Amino acid sequence: MINVAVIGTGMMGRNHARVYTELEGVHLVGVVDVSKKMREETAKSFSCKAYETLSELLKHERVDAVSVCVPTSFHFDVAMEVIAAGIPLLIEKPITATIEQAKKVVAAANERGVLLMVGHIERFNPGVQKLKALIVSGKLGKITSLISRRVGIFPPRIKDSNVVIDLAVHDIDIFNFLLNSRPICVHGYGGKALQENKEDYAGMLLKYANATGLIEVNWITPVKVRILNVTGTKGYAELNYITQQLVVYKSIYEKAYDEFGDFVVKFGTPKREEVVVRTAEPLKLELAHFIECVRTKKQPLVGGEAGIAALEVALQATTGEG
Repeated sequence: MINVAVIGTGMMGRNHARVYTELEGVHLVGVVDVSKKMREETAKSFSCKAYETLSELLKHERVDAVSVCVPTSFHFDVAMEVIAAGIPLLIEKPITATIEQAKKVVAAANERGVLLMVGHIERFNPGVQKLKALIVSGKLGKITSLISRRVGIFPPRIKDSNVVIDLAVHDIDIFNFLLNSRPICVHGYGGKALQENKEDYAGMLLKYANATGLIEVNWITPVKVRILNVTGTKGYAELNYITQQLVVYKSIYEKAYDEFGDFVVKFGTPKREEVVVRTAEPLKLELAHFIECVRTKKQPLVGGEAGIAALEVALQATTGEG
C-alpha cells in the first residue's frame, strides 16, 4: 500500500485527493492546507486526516508520496521541504514561478535521489498519446506546423499566474513532447482586456528546427475551447482535448508539371479517418503513472527538466526571462 498526501486543497488539490481514493493500492492518509475550513472539508469528503503543515503531517503519518497543489508562488518552498524530507513528489504545473527556483528544485531532488514529477496533465490525455503514436509511426509525415487554441472564461481560483503561465504552458509542453524537441525561437504578445492585474489573453509563435507552433490562449472567450491541429507532409490531424476525439485527414496529392513546364502539386479529396481513442480521465492516468513510478522507481514521463523547458518558453513569451 502506498500512503499519499495532498498539499493544497483548492480545486486541483481536491481532484488529486479524489483520484487517490479511487486508485488501487493507494491510501490517502492526509491533506495539508493553511486554511482550516478547506483542509477539514476536503478531509471529511475523502475520509482522511487534515493538517495545517507538512511537518505536522509527517509527525503523525507515514507518507510515501505527495502531490503539491498549492498556488504557483508557493511551489518552491513546499517542494524544497518535501524533498528535504526525502519524499517522492508530483508538483502541479508550472514547476515553480521562476527558472532559478525550478533549477534549484530539480538539483535538490537529484542530489537526494528523490523522485520528482511535474503535473503536465495533457501528456496523459489519451488523445495526445494516440496522436504521438501516429506521429512516431510516420502517418502524418514530416510535421510542419502545430496550432492550439485553449480559451475560456477566467477561473476565479487563479490568483498568482497570468494566462500564459496557467494555460499556454500546457500546449508548450505538448508541442515539445510531440516534436521531441524545444523551440529555438519564441515570440509572444498579450494584454489585459478584462483583468487589471494580469494578462488574460496572449498569442505565441514557437519556431522549432523543422516546424512552427502557434498558441492562442485567453480568459475572455465565453465558451471553453481546447483544440490542437497538427499538419504534416502526409496528412493533417485535429484533436479535441476535452472530448479526446481525434480525426486524421490523409493527404492525396501528386507532383507534376503544368503546361508551362512549372512544377506543381495537385491535391485530391483527402481521406478522413476518425481514430479510435480509448477515453479516460487524464488526471487518473497521470496519478496512476506517478504511483507506478514511486513503486518501481522508474523515471516519470514528465520529469523536472521537462517542467523547466515548458516554463522557460512561457516566461520568454511573457517577460523575456528564460
